[in-house]
Amino acid sequence: MFVISKDIVLVVLWTTSRCNLACKYCYAGSTHLKADMDFETAAQTLDLFSDQYMKIQFAGGEPLLNYPLICQVVAYVKAKQYDASFQMQTNGIGITPEIAVGLKKMKIALGVSLDGPPEVNEFTRGKTREVIAGIGCLADEGIKINLNSVVTSHSVEALPKLVNFAYYLGNVGGIGLDLLRDAGRARDHGETNKKATPEQLKQALAGMVETSQELYELTGKKIVIREIHEARQRLKMSPCSKDYCYASCGRSFVVLPNGDVYPCGSLIDNPEYSMGNVKNQPLKSIVVGKSEPDACKACEFYAVCPGGCPSRLLINGNDGEAVSLDCVLKKVAFEIARND
Repeated sequence: MFVISKDIVLVVLWTTSRCNLACKYCYAGSTHLKADMDFETAAQTLDLFSDQYMKIQFAGGEPLLNYPLICQVVAYVKAKQYDASFQMQTNGIGITPEIAVGLKKMKIALGVSLDGPPEVNEFTRGKTREVIAGIGCLADEGIKINLNSVVTSHSVEALPKLVNFAYYLGNVGGIGLDLLRDAGRARDHGETNKKATPEQLKQALAGMVETSQELYELTGKKIVIREIHEARQRLKMSPCSKDYCYASCGRSFVVLPNGDVYPCGSLIDNPEYSMGNVKNQPLKSIVVGKSEPDACKACEFYAVCPGGCPSRLLINGNDGEAVSLDCVLKKVAFEIARND
């Protein structure tokens, strides 16, 4: 999970730039490309990496708004016998019983975006009733999911309650946290999009772990907190790879509907990170480098910590803070994992 293999490439197909939500902080919210990817562009992309193992991720926008393309891509990969796996991050709104059956048949690993219990998610994202209905359709098919939550000052204190709600949903295996990015709508409407404070983040993560453990002791079922799980695994394998993600080692290719390629979905409006277009090869290789403050080298977890998200740190800067929220999140996770 945390080791980036040199034999794998992450291919992100931006199936559509359309969305059926208008999340207050969406980093892709300002993109001008309100278009769907066609099958020709998707096939050209996959053919480029036909001799490598591909981790294919469907993204957007809301990827399920172009569900027919997803079906075509999976069928094409199987027909060509390409070595690949599939994953998708969705808001869950478009999941019907029929689509749930299809997703199960195609063996697509699913993450669903949910920022907190219903009242919190309704404020930050909206259409929570439809999201819960979609998750229910997946549960009916026995499909396990993970939740992804964007952490803001509005949602952070309710994260322990999200663990309870995840348990209630029944088919949630884990929760991962995504710190706010100062891009898209978050940048355009900063007055309603504020970052959590370091102290709020520390308390929230500790509360999530405590709630998860209490549920486990009562029921035998545990909701895994991604950041704690990764920290625990890294501590077991010290020292280990310090790569943060595929973009940080030049093996990530985010392909927009028109074929333009970037190393990360957070950088699609930054021409400096353009890798070219799948219709005009070869593509430029780009590594999203990360800055490493001197303080990192003095940290007790330096040998195992991958640092913060390079794209997020690039977008956010440090805003005058001595320590980034990425650092706070990683360090608290390591401390909790060490004391398990």
